[in-house]
Amino acid sequence: MLAAMDKELESLETRVSGLITRIGEMGGQNTRLAEALAQALKENADLHFRLEETRQRVASLIERLPGAEEDA
Repeated sequence: MLAAMDKELESLETRVSGLITRIGEMGGQNTRLAEALAQALKENADLHFRLEETRQRVASLIERLPGAEEDA
């Protein structure tokens, strides 16, 4: 009976040890994903800013085109 309990405890210890290892791996992966997300959000904000600048420049150029005043 004690041998069976020892075997079960060893099995549980092995499983818990494996879970602890996996949790550590997932924590590292989570950190990397959070960094990648932060970088992607920054790039997205930069691109959005540049797109708005470009839209304003294009609108300004369109207003300066000959005949633009007639169409307005």
